[in-house]
Amino acid sequence: MLREGLLYYRISKLPICMAMAAASHTALASNDKSIVLEPSSNWHLDYADERCAIGRSFGSGDEKTVAFFQQAEPSDSLHWVVGGWVADRIDTKFEVQFGPGFEQYEMRSPMGLKVDDFGTAVRGTGFKKFEPENDLHSDASVAEPVGLPQLNPDEGSSIEWVEFVRGDRSYRLRLGNLEPVYKAMNACMTNLVTSWGADPDILRQRRTPPQLINPDDVRKAIQSHYPSTASALGAQADLQIRAMVEADGTVSKCHITGLTKADRFDSDACVVLLQDARFEPARDLEGRPLASFYMQRIHYRMRR
Repeated sequence: MLREGLLYYRISKLPICMAMAAASHTALASNDKSIVLEPSSNWHLDYADERCAIGRSFGSGDEKTVAFFQQAEPSDSLHWVVGGWVADRIDTKFEVQFGPGFEQYEMRSPMGLKVDDFGTAVRGTGFKKFEPENDLHSDASVAEPVGLPQLNPDEGSSIEWVEFVRGDRSYRLRLGNLEPVYKAMNACMTNLVTSWGADPDILRQRRTPPQLINPDDVRKAIQSHYPSTASALGAQADLQIRAMVEADGTVSKCHITGLTKADRFDSDACVVLLQDARFEPARDLEGRPLASFYMQRIHYRMRR
């Protein structure tokens, strides 16, 4: 399990083993400042209730390190987490490269990230410098890709390793070709979308996703439900809402994923969405309305 303060992700229990042989786990050093860790396990895929995750470990003994890739919604990119020995040595500001297909870039990971049984962790989104999306606190809306986004296995085939650089030292994990990983994650995400009550085949025909047409009203309503106990303590929260928007624009289901635990934050946000939100439904390539999922991140913040 990954912990960031009180933010929880279920990524430590990965029961389904992919048929990929694990290589030697010896830590190799071309010199004292360049370390290469080989895999010490197969890839393990988790069909979890709220997300898809796949991971494997590297090295052994004191050098043991783990790498995870995960998705909470259909997307053409992955979230990644690296925990353990390597994360201990690169701190939170470093350069990273998923090679040979991607260039090196500088990034900063959140502080206080931990992975059960491995300790310190770092995380990122995608394999190049990440530009954050807008949310309900932004005046601009972000257009979702047409259809049902998925990972491109050709991109995965261009990645064999990930290397972290801090100062004059580098640490490389030999991931192996990620094409099979991409394909496994796509299959997992198709199953996950089906479990939400959506039809992946129909969603692949989407021209536009559901559009929230009263975001200001929803934002104000959610903020007005700031729990009194949380407010008194100065507690804040980051929520990701997943809702099913029917063809008539009504919300039939609401669920919270990836949230910071705080008293009643999650239930109140869904109550607001079910009662107050108004949607333009998703439409197919012919312009006909259809049922589709809607994902949105919401940040509760105390005013200073």
